Amino acid sequence: MNKTLRTKVRKYLAFLLIGSIVAGVTYLIVYKVSFLPNGYDIVALQKDSISLKSYNVLGIEKAITTVSFSENDIWKIDAIDYEVNRQKEFLWMLFFTVILSLILFVYKVRNELKLWKAIFESNIIFSALPLYIIITSLNRIRDLIY
Repeated sequence: MNKTLRTKVRKYLAFLLIGSIVAGVTYLIVYKVSFLPNGYDIVALQKDSISLKSYNVLGIEKAITTVSFSENDIWKIDAIDYEVNRQKEFLWMLFFTVILSLILFVYKVRNELKLWKAIFESNIIFSALPLYIIITSLNRIRDLIY
């Protein structure tokens, strides 16, 4: 095995290891610690009502809201449950892609790549795409609750 191939394999494996660690840590942050900035989490789910914990912009618990629905509006409980889970998935994806892109950006800049080229090659701009889906999920949850 020649030296350049060996160094490429090592860099790829190191990036894979760092990516796995970042994925695990961001999963723990979103799902176990419930760091959900400006988001919602389900506290209790019953046949005709749902209790939601809301968070502020800093991810600190703001309030717990219990919403009851009539017989015709029970479908909203499943829709809220789906949107809360969707919000969590895309928050995890946002945290993962942003942190990984920042690591790539720092790596590219340290290897003396020009700033704009490092920005485009690290995909920092595209790592913010899950924000749109998170915002639509939060708006849909608010519409279903109120």
